[in-house]
Amino acid sequence: MFPNLSADIQRYIKDPHDRRNIYLVFEQGIWALVVYRFGRWVHSIHIPLISFILKLIAFLLFKLTEILTGISIPASTDIKKGLYIGHFGGIIIHSDVKIGENCSIGPGVVIGTRGLGKEGAPTLGNHVYVGTGAKILGKILIGDNVRIGANAVVLIDVPDNATVTGIPAKIIKTNNS
Repeated sequence: MFPNLSADIQRYIKDPHDRRNIYLVFEQGIWALVVYRFGRWVHSIHIPLISFILKLIAFLLFKLTEILTGISIPASTDIKKGLYIGHFGGIIIHSDVKIGENCSIGPGVVIGTRGLGKEGAPTLGNHVYVGTGAKILGKILIGDNVRIGANAVVLIDVPDNATVTGIPAKIIKTNNS
C-alpha cells in the first residue's frame, strides 16, 4: 500500500523542497487515491472480524470520498503505482479496469464497460494520459505512452506511442508519423 501511495503522491510534487507542498492535503485526487489504496490493502486482510470492520470503514470512506470529490475508484480496480488525477470530479473507473504505472487522468473521465450486456473493461498501459472528458469503453487495450485527447470516445485498441482523438476516437499520430 505505502510504496504505491508514495509514488502516487510524488506525481503531485513539483519541487520537493517547496514548503507549499503541505497544500497537497487539499488535493481531491490524493484523497481518492488514499482511500483506494487503503481499500485495496483491506481486501488483503483475512482475519474475519478485523477484515469485516476494516472493509466497513473502507466502504464508508469510499462513499464519502465519492460524494466529496466526484471520483469513484473501487478497491477491486487494479492500479499500479504513480496514478495522477489532475482535478476534481466526474471521474468514474469500473471495478474491472487495469491501469499501468504513471498514468494521468483528467476530470470527467469514464473508464468502463460499454453496457448493453457487453462484458469487459479496458486495460491501460504505462504512461497513458487521458484528457478531460474522455470515455474509454469496452474490453480494449490501450498501449504504453498513449495520449487520449479531450472528449475522445475510445472503443478500439490503441497501439503504443499513439495519440487518439475524436468521437469515435481515431489514431491521429503514432511514433513513426
